[in-house]
Amino acid sequence: MRKTRIVCTVGPACSDKETLLRMIDAGMNVARINMSHGNYETLTGTFATIREAIAESGQNISIMLDTKGPEVRVAAFEGDSATLGDGAEFILYKECETGSDKGVAISYPKLVDIFFNEGNAALGREMLLDDGLISLIVKEVRSDCIVTRVNKGGVLKSRKSINIPGYHISMPYVSAQDRSDIEFGLKQGANVVAASFVRNHEDVRTLRDFIDSIGYEDVEIIAKIENQSGVDDMDLIMDIADGIMVARGDMGVEIPFIKLPEIQKTLIRKCVAKGKYVITATQMLESMTSAPRPTRAEISDVANAVYDGTSAVMLSGESAAGKYPVESVRALDAICTEAENNGEFEALNLYVEKYGIEDKNVLRSSLCRAAKQIAKMVNAKAIIVESATGRVARAMVHFRPEVPVIAVVTSERVCKKLCLNWGVIATLGEEMVDTDDITRQAMEKALSTGLVGKGDTVVVLSSNKSIPTSGTDSLNVRIL
Repeated sequence: MRKTRIVCTVGPACSDKETLLRMIDAGMNVARINMSHGNYETLTGTFATIREAIAESGQNISIMLDTKGPEVRVAAFEGDSATLGDGAEFILYKECETGSDKGVAISYPKLVDIFFNEGNAALGREMLLDDGLISLIVKEVRSDCIVTRVNKGGVLKSRKSINIPGYHISMPYVSAQDRSDIEFGLKQGANVVAASFVRNHEDVRTLRDFIDSIGYEDVEIIAKIENQSGVDDMDLIMDIADGIMVARGDMGVEIPFIKLPEIQKTLIRKCVAKGKYVITATQMLESMTSAPRPTRAEISDVANAVYDGTSAVMLSGESAAGKYPVESVRALDAICTEAENNGEFEALNLYVEKYGIEDKNVLRSSLCRAAKQIAKMVNAKAIIVESATGRVARAMVHFRPEVPVIAVVTSERVCKKLCLNWGVIATLGEEMVDTDDITRQAMEKALSTGLVGKGDTVVVLSSNKSIPTSGTDSLNVRIL
């Protein structure tokens, strides 16, 4: 069983039910909706199709909502794109009906006011568009627009990003648009929120307060680290967020690209040490947007993220707009599976042993550590965890056991939340009180996954439900 999770962005290339079903069959664990693209009418249909595909597949698949965050983007172009020639003048307007190769409106008009008030300080500033593929240099700022010279041109599509390296734009973290998008997405069935452009831990706290205020306390937050301020505050951000996304696209524009490998490894290892999940994202298999096979460099990139301990890897344009969305999932599945079975993966276990999470619940962490060791000694085929909240399952996979962790839970919300956790297969059971009945159900559910069979040895972590104050307090070795 592949333990590393696969997140796939849903877009025009895979928004039909048939393709989504094939992607689920190929190994997709989480469907991602990027709120920077599409209107509510279109997205309502996309969410509905995802829900239908999940129901038809019978698999436990989560839906991730990715916020716009405090970002700046270009607006729409006539024909959806424009070609910017080197040395040409290109204008960024506060307002503009439809963009062309002469200029386009921007999503944050106040940026024009900020630059205008700075006067000559804004002149000569570089603005990078579409993850740095296009470079503009500010040559004049008027009250209604920013006039630039195209330093490095190319084809610019609608709603692509604008980054200004080394420059902090003062914007509220949770905008009115984000509030509307989040409420819309959660009502449509999203169960995890990826927070874009997190600058510090207070941004995460602000988002947490908002999500709680609209009645979704169980929804988890993934903080996307994609700028220098986020990197600087990574430890406190990890403490508050449920997980981290190493968002290499905007990060590679905001921060010198030579720093990315070190930052990626640091973020992954810190998340592993803290027991938080971490997603490695952007250009994992970029060549597969137009080619049926990944490059050798991409294969190594994905494998190295797995060796480092990433909980999940993510497809962006490869699945959303590429020619080979299903093949991209299959490729990720194959690369991750091979990496997990490789000797290099052992280094991660050594790291976990040395820098393991300091769980405040000593009993829970002790039982999980023991379960991993006993499973190896008795050659168990799986570790079965009876978990009402999912906390024990998360604590168990922090120790990166060699065998799958089958979590039997009684809440569909908890079942979905466990989709992003490395090595966990979550299955839904019924609420029971009798300890023997609970364990019997857990073993039956484990058999239904196909990961274990009759006669296999398993390790079971459970609690005594007849005692109201009892948490996970027992470890058993059973033969199915």
